[in-house]
Amino acid sequence: MAASRFLLVVLALLGSSVTAFFAPSRPKASFGSSVSRSTVAARMSPATIERESVKVGAPAVLDRPAEKTRVDEPVKERKGMGHEAWEVRIYNDGLNTREHVARSLVQVTGMSEMEAYQTMMQAHQNGIAVVGRWVYEVAEMYHDALQNNGIVCDIVPVEEE
Repeated sequence: MAASRFLLVVLALLGSSVTAFFAPSRPKASFGSSVSRSTVAARMSPATIERESVKVGAPAVLDRPAEKTRVDEPVKERKGMGHEAWEVRIYNDGLNTREHVARSLVQVTGMSEMEAYQTMMQAHQNGIAVVGRWVYEVAEMYHDALQNNGIVCDIVPVEEE
């Protein structure tokens, strides 16, 4: 707010040459003319400056960007990843505390605290535990998030019989 007041004072002191720069559609006033400094300051109110700066060459509506199609690279299909089930498994390690593993399972997968505790205990006692089964994209997302939390885990396809 103080900066805009400072700008108005500077504009009023400099006179018409600055006014002509900001408002080219208005008639130029010379120092010897009958236009007073208060008139210049009134013309250059903050609202006037903003309105005039918006009008100068700015489009009213942005054009939609042209869509780029990539013809040079064919779409690659992932075999065996679409609708099949994938398991995310965690392993017991000596690096993470049991509390950290259970908390990470709750935060990443949305398990209840009891389910996360039971899964963590299964991994602690047996060395491995299945976190869950999902389609590949969801399993990959959970796997990556668990790895980012420092949990030793992997993702494997489920062999349905």
